[in-house]
Amino acid sequence: MNTWLKNANGRRFHRVDMPVRYFIMPSSPIKDREIYATGVEYFPQTVLDLIEEKKSLTFAAIDKIQAHDQLLISLFAEMVEFIEFFGECAKSISQGKNPKLNLNYWIKIKDHQHGFKQAAIIKTTSPKTYRYIKMIEEKFLSFFNSMIESINASTPSHFMVKGRLPSGFKIDETLVTFQSPEYNKIPLIQALLNLTEFLEAYLNIYRQINDDNYLKQFPKEWAPKEVNISAGGLATFMNTSFSLYAKVDVYLYFEPQDQILFFEGTVVNTSSDKTNTQERIAINFEFPDGYFQSFLQQEIQKHEVKECMNITL
Repeated sequence: MNTWLKNANGRRFHRVDMPVRYFIMPSSPIKDREIYATGVEYFPQTVLDLIEEKKSLTFAAIDKIQAHDQLLISLFAEMVEFIEFFGECAKSISQGKNPKLNLNYWIKIKDHQHGFKQAAIIKTTSPKTYRYIKMIEEKFLSFFNSMIESINASTPSHFMVKGRLPSGFKIDETLVTFQSPEYNKIPLIQALLNLTEFLEAYLNIYRQINDDNYLKQFPKEWAPKEVNISAGGLATFMNTSFSLYAKVDVYLYFEPQDQILFFEGTVVNTSSDKTNTQERIAINFEFPDGYFQSFLQQEIQKHEVKECMNITL
Protein backbone atom coordinates (compact mmCIF):
# COMPACT_ATOMS: atom_id res chain seq x y z
CA MET A 1 0.00 0.00 0.00
CA ASN A 2 1.39 3.42 -0.95
CA THR A 3 1.75 5.98 1.85
CA TRP A 4 2.31 9.25 0.04
CA LEU A 5 -0.51 11.20 1.72
CA LYS A 6 1.38 12.32 4.78
CA ASN A 7 -0.60 14.90 6.70
CA ALA A 8 -3.37 14.41 9.25
CA ASN A 9 -6.15 14.97 6.75
CA GLY A 10 -4.87 12.08 4.65
CA ARG A 11 -4.56 9.75 7.66
CA ARG A 12 -8.20 10.24 8.68
CA PHE A 13 -9.41 8.23 5.70
CA HIS A 14 -8.80 4.67 4.61
CA ARG A 15 -6.75 4.54 1.40
CA VAL A 16 -6.93 1.94 -1.35
CA ASP A 17 -5.33 1.32 -4.72
CA MET A 18 -7.94 1.35 -7.48
CA PRO A 19 -8.33 2.41 -11.13
CA VAL A 20 -9.83 5.87 -11.55
CA ARG A 21 -10.47 8.20 -14.46
CA TYR A 22 -9.08 11.59 -13.46
CA PHE A 23 -8.12 14.99 -14.82
CA ILE A 24 -5.82 17.23 -12.75
CA MET A 25 -4.89 20.82 -13.58
CA PRO A 26 -3.44 23.81 -11.71
CA SER A 27 -6.26 25.92 -10.30
CA SER A 28 -4.95 28.94 -12.22
CA PRO A 29 -3.03 29.11 -15.51
CA ILE A 30 0.23 31.07 -15.81
CA LYS A 31 -0.62 34.76 -15.63
CA ASP A 32 0.44 37.55 -18.02
CA ARG A 33 1.84 35.32 -20.74
CA GLU A 34 1.92 35.63 -24.52
CA ILE A 35 0.02 32.41 -25.08
CA TYR A 36 -2.24 30.41 -22.78
CA ALA A 37 -0.34 27.94 -20.57
CA THR A 38 -1.84 25.65 -17.95
CA GLY A 39 1.04 25.92 -15.46
CA VAL A 40 1.77 22.18 -15.52
CA GLU A 41 5.44 21.16 -15.41
CA TYR A 42 5.79 19.21 -18.64
CA PHE A 43 9.55 18.77 -18.36
CA PRO A 44 10.14 17.11 -14.97
CA GLN A 45 13.53 15.57 -14.29
CA THR A 46 12.41 12.05 -15.15
CA VAL A 47 11.43 13.19 -18.65
CA LEU A 48 14.65 15.16 -19.09
CA ASP A 49 16.68 12.11 -18.04
CA LEU A 50 14.82 9.92 -20.54
CA ILE A 51 15.44 12.41 -23.34
CA GLU A 52 19.15 12.60 -22.55
CA GLU A 53 19.43 8.80 -22.36
CA LYS A 54 17.82 8.29 -25.78
CA LYS A 55 19.97 11.03 -27.32
CA SER A 56 23.16 9.46 -25.93
CA LEU A 57 22.15 6.01 -27.19
CA THR A 58 21.44 7.46 -30.62
CA PHE A 59 24.89 9.01 -30.93
CA ALA A 60 26.55 5.90 -29.50
CA ALA A 61 24.94 3.84 -32.27
CA ILE A 62 25.83 6.42 -34.92
CA ASP A 63 29.50 6.20 -33.88
CA LYS A 64 29.45 2.49 -34.71
CA ILE A 65 28.04 2.84 -38.22
CA GLN A 66 30.40 1.07 -40.62
CA ALA A 67 33.11 3.29 -42.15
CA HIS A 68 31.60 6.25 -40.29
CA ASP A 69 29.42 7.07 -43.28
CA GLN A 70 29.54 10.87 -43.23
CA LEU A 71 26.29 11.26 -45.15
CA LEU A 72 24.38 9.22 -42.57
CA ILE A 73 26.14 10.89 -39.65
CA SER A 74 25.26 14.31 -41.04
CA LEU A 75 21.66 13.24 -41.65
CA PHE A 76 21.26 11.92 -38.09
CA ALA A 77 22.73 15.14 -36.70
CA GLU A 78 20.15 17.12 -38.68
CA MET A 79 17.29 14.96 -37.40
CA VAL A 80 18.46 15.37 -33.80
CA GLU A 81 18.56 19.14 -34.32
CA PHE A 82 15.00 19.12 -35.72
CA ILE A 83 13.73 17.06 -32.79
CA GLU A 84 15.42 19.28 -30.21
CA PHE A 85 14.00 22.35 -31.92
CA PHE A 86 10.54 20.81 -31.63
CA GLY A 87 11.25 20.29 -27.92
CA GLU A 88 12.28 23.94 -27.54
CA CYS A 89 9.00 25.03 -29.11
CA ALA A 90 7.03 22.76 -26.79
CA LYS A 91 8.87 24.16 -23.77
CA SER A 92 8.20 27.73 -24.87
CA ILE A 93 4.50 26.96 -25.21
CA SER A 94 4.41 25.28 -21.80
CA GLN A 95 5.87 28.45 -20.28
CA GLY A 96 3.39 30.76 -22.01
CA LYS A 97 5.85 32.07 -24.60
CA ASN A 98 4.56 32.44 -28.15
CA PRO A 99 7.26 31.37 -30.68
CA LYS A 100 5.46 33.36 -33.37
CA LEU A 101 6.43 36.63 -31.72
CA ASN A 102 10.13 35.96 -32.33
CA LEU A 103 10.61 36.57 -36.08
CA ASN A 104 13.87 34.64 -36.47
CA TYR A 105 12.46 31.75 -34.45
CA TRP A 106 9.29 31.73 -36.49
CA ILE A 107 11.25 31.70 -39.78
CA LYS A 108 13.12 28.64 -38.53
CA ILE A 109 9.84 26.98 -37.61
CA LYS A 110 8.46 27.52 -41.11
CA ASP A 111 11.70 26.21 -42.62
CA HIS A 112 11.50 23.00 -40.57
CA GLN A 113 8.05 22.30 -42.03
CA HIS A 114 9.82 21.12 -45.19
CA GLY A 115 11.20 18.10 -43.35
CA PHE A 116 14.67 16.59 -43.17
CA LYS A 117 16.60 18.28 -45.99
CA GLN A 118 19.48 15.83 -46.13
CA ALA A 119 17.30 12.74 -46.47
CA ALA A 120 17.18 13.09 -50.26
CA ILE A 121 20.96 12.57 -50.45
CA ILE A 122 20.66 8.88 -49.49
CA LYS A 123 17.53 8.11 -51.52
CA THR A 124 19.47 6.41 -54.32
CA THR A 125 22.37 4.89 -52.40
CA SER A 126 20.38 3.65 -49.37
CA PRO A 127 16.72 3.33 -50.43
CA LYS A 128 15.71 1.16 -47.46
CA THR A 129 17.22 3.54 -44.91
CA TYR A 130 15.62 6.41 -46.82
CA ARG A 131 12.19 4.81 -46.37
CA TYR A 132 12.76 4.49 -42.62
CA ILE A 133 13.85 8.13 -42.42
CA LYS A 134 10.74 9.25 -44.31
CA MET A 135 8.57 7.29 -41.85
CA ILE A 136 10.20 9.15 -38.97
CA GLU A 137 9.74 12.42 -40.85
CA GLU A 138 6.05 11.67 -41.40
CA LYS A 139 5.46 11.31 -37.66
CA PHE A 140 7.58 14.34 -36.80
CA LEU A 141 5.79 16.60 -39.29
CA SER A 142 2.36 15.43 -38.16
CA PHE A 143 3.03 16.71 -34.65
CA PHE A 144 5.08 19.71 -35.78
CA ASN A 145 2.38 20.97 -38.15
CA SER A 146 -0.28 20.45 -35.50
CA MET A 147 1.79 22.53 -33.10
CA ILE A 148 2.14 25.34 -35.65
CA GLU A 149 -1.58 25.29 -36.34
CA SER A 150 -2.29 25.62 -32.62
CA ILE A 151 0.22 28.46 -32.22
CA ASN A 152 -1.35 30.36 -35.13
CA ALA A 153 -4.85 30.18 -33.63
CA SER A 154 -4.04 30.60 -29.90
CA THR A 155 -4.33 33.65 -27.65
CA PRO A 156 -3.26 34.54 -24.08
CA SER A 157 -6.61 33.19 -22.86
CA HIS A 158 -6.94 30.08 -25.02
CA PHE A 159 -4.67 27.42 -26.51
CA MET A 160 -6.39 26.08 -29.61
CA VAL A 161 -6.46 22.35 -30.23
CA LYS A 162 -8.69 20.41 -32.62
CA GLY A 163 -8.71 17.08 -30.82
CA ARG A 164 -6.49 14.18 -29.89
CA LEU A 165 -3.22 13.88 -31.80
CA PRO A 166 -2.86 10.89 -34.15
CA SER A 167 -1.22 7.59 -33.28
CA GLY A 168 -0.38 4.34 -35.07
CA PHE A 169 2.20 5.61 -37.55
CA LYS A 170 4.08 3.30 -39.93
CA ILE A 171 7.34 3.85 -38.04
CA ASP A 172 5.68 2.55 -34.86
CA GLU A 173 5.08 -0.82 -36.51
CA THR A 174 8.67 -0.88 -37.74
CA LEU A 175 9.97 -0.20 -34.24
CA VAL A 176 8.39 -3.40 -32.97
CA THR A 177 10.55 -5.29 -35.47
CA PHE A 178 13.67 -3.28 -34.63
CA GLN A 179 13.31 -4.20 -30.95
CA SER A 180 13.92 -7.89 -31.72
CA PRO A 181 17.22 -9.24 -30.28
CA GLU A 182 18.49 -10.10 -33.77
CA TYR A 183 18.91 -6.37 -34.49
CA ASN A 184 20.81 -5.53 -31.29
CA LYS A 185 24.21 -5.57 -33.00
CA ILE A 186 23.29 -3.63 -36.13
CA PRO A 187 24.39 -0.01 -35.47
CA LEU A 188 22.19 1.60 -38.14
CA ILE A 189 19.07 -0.15 -36.84
CA GLN A 190 19.93 0.82 -33.27
CA ALA A 191 20.52 4.41 -34.35
CA LEU A 192 17.09 4.51 -36.02
CA LEU A 193 15.46 2.83 -33.02
CA ASN A 194 16.94 5.18 -30.43
CA LEU A 195 16.39 8.27 -32.58
CA THR A 196 12.71 7.39 -32.90
CA GLU A 197 12.42 6.82 -29.14
CA PHE A 198 14.23 10.16 -28.64
CA LEU A 199 11.59 11.78 -30.87
CA GLU A 200 8.80 9.93 -29.05
CA ALA A 201 9.91 11.38 -25.70
CA TYR A 202 9.38 14.91 -27.04
CA LEU A 203 6.19 14.03 -28.90
CA ASN A 204 4.69 12.62 -25.70
CA ILE A 205 5.30 15.96 -24.01
CA TYR A 206 3.42 17.82 -26.71
CA ARG A 207 0.70 15.17 -26.75
CA GLN A 208 0.21 15.86 -23.03
CA ILE A 209 0.04 19.63 -23.64
CA ASN A 210 -2.53 19.03 -26.37
CA ASP A 211 -4.59 16.66 -24.21
CA ASP A 212 -4.56 19.01 -21.23
CA ASN A 213 -6.16 21.67 -23.43
CA TYR A 214 -8.74 19.28 -24.88
CA LEU A 215 -9.73 16.41 -22.61
CA LYS A 216 -11.35 18.32 -19.74
CA GLN A 217 -14.66 18.38 -21.61
CA PHE A 218 -14.53 14.68 -22.51
CA PRO A 219 -14.32 12.61 -19.30
CA LYS A 220 -15.19 9.37 -21.09
CA GLU A 221 -11.83 9.70 -22.88
CA TRP A 222 -9.89 9.93 -19.60
CA ALA A 223 -7.91 6.71 -19.38
CA PRO A 224 -8.43 4.71 -16.15
CA LYS A 225 -5.22 4.81 -14.10
CA GLU A 226 -4.22 3.09 -10.89
CA VAL A 227 -4.24 5.57 -8.02
CA ASN A 228 -3.85 5.42 -4.25
CA ILE A 229 -7.02 7.19 -3.11
CA SER A 230 -9.16 8.04 -0.10
CA ALA A 231 -12.00 10.44 0.58
CA GLY A 232 -9.29 12.91 1.66
CA GLY A 233 -6.93 12.83 -1.33
CA LEU A 234 -5.06 10.77 -3.86
CA ALA A 235 -1.58 9.88 -5.05
CA THR A 236 -0.69 8.82 -8.56
CA PHE A 237 2.08 8.45 -11.13
CA MET A 238 2.16 11.08 -13.86
CA ASN A 239 4.40 12.05 -16.77
CA THR A 240 4.06 15.67 -15.69
CA SER A 241 4.51 17.40 -12.35
CA PHE A 242 3.37 20.31 -10.19
CA SER A 243 5.08 22.59 -7.71
CA LEU A 244 4.96 21.51 -4.08
CA TYR A 245 1.94 23.09 -2.33
CA ALA A 246 0.46 24.12 -5.68
CA LYS A 247 -3.31 24.48 -5.77
CA VAL A 248 -4.90 22.09 -8.24
CA ASP A 249 -8.35 21.18 -9.51
CA VAL A 250 -9.04 17.45 -9.39
CA TYR A 251 -11.83 15.90 -11.46
CA LEU A 252 -12.79 12.24 -11.03
CA TYR A 253 -15.15 10.48 -13.41
CA PHE A 254 -17.18 7.38 -12.64
CA GLU A 255 -18.64 6.11 -15.88
CA PRO A 256 -21.38 3.73 -14.60
CA GLN A 257 -23.16 6.66 -12.95
CA ASP A 258 -21.88 9.24 -15.47
CA GLN A 259 -20.76 11.23 -12.42
CA ILE A 260 -17.99 13.83 -12.30
CA LEU A 261 -16.60 14.71 -8.87
CA PHE A 262 -14.69 17.95 -8.33
CA PHE A 263 -12.20 18.61 -5.55
CA GLU A 264 -9.94 21.55 -4.85
CA GLY A 265 -6.56 20.14 -3.85
CA THR A 266 -3.08 20.95 -2.66
CA VAL A 267 0.03 19.09 -3.82
CA VAL A 268 1.63 17.80 -0.61
CA ASN A 269 4.36 15.53 -2.00
CA THR A 270 6.27 15.05 -5.24
CA SER A 271 9.08 12.65 -6.07
CA SER A 272 10.67 11.05 -9.10
CA ASP A 273 10.48 7.37 -9.91
CA LYS A 274 13.39 6.78 -12.26
CA THR A 275 12.46 3.14 -12.77
CA ASN A 276 9.11 4.07 -14.32
CA THR A 277 10.38 7.46 -15.60
CA GLN A 278 7.37 9.09 -13.96
CA GLU A 279 6.58 11.55 -11.18
CA ARG A 280 4.71 10.53 -8.03
CA ILE A 281 2.23 13.22 -7.07
CA ALA A 282 0.25 13.27 -3.81
CA ILE A 283 -2.71 15.63 -3.41
CA ASN A 284 -4.90 16.44 -0.42
CA PHE A 285 -8.50 17.51 -1.01
CA GLU A 286 -9.15 20.85 0.70
CA PHE A 287 -12.63 21.39 2.23
CA PRO A 288 -14.24 18.81 -0.08
CA ASP A 289 -17.91 19.00 -0.98
CA GLY A 290 -19.86 16.65 1.28
CA TYR A 291 -21.80 14.96 -1.51
CA PHE A 292 -18.71 14.39 -3.66
CA GLN A 293 -16.77 13.05 -0.68
CA SER A 294 -19.56 10.64 0.27
CA PHE A 295 -19.90 9.47 -3.32
CA LEU A 296 -16.17 8.82 -3.53
CA GLN A 297 -16.21 6.94 -0.21
CA GLN A 298 -18.98 4.69 -1.51
CA GLU A 299 -17.02 3.95 -4.70
CA ILE A 300 -13.97 3.05 -2.64
CA GLN A 301 -16.08 0.69 -0.52
CA LYS A 302 -17.59 -0.90 -3.64
CA HIS A 303 -14.10 -1.49 -5.01
CA GLU A 304 -12.98 -3.13 -1.78
CA VAL A 305 -16.01 -5.44 -1.81
CA LYS A 306 -15.22 -6.48 -5.41
CA GLU A 307 -11.61 -7.10 -4.46
CA CYS A 308 -12.67 -9.30 -1.55
CA MET A 309 -15.04 -11.26 -3.76
CA ASN A 310 -12.25 -11.87 -6.28
CA ILE A 311 -9.95 -13.12 -3.53
CA THR A 312 -12.69 -15.40 -2.20
CA LEU A 313 -13.33 -16.86 -5.64
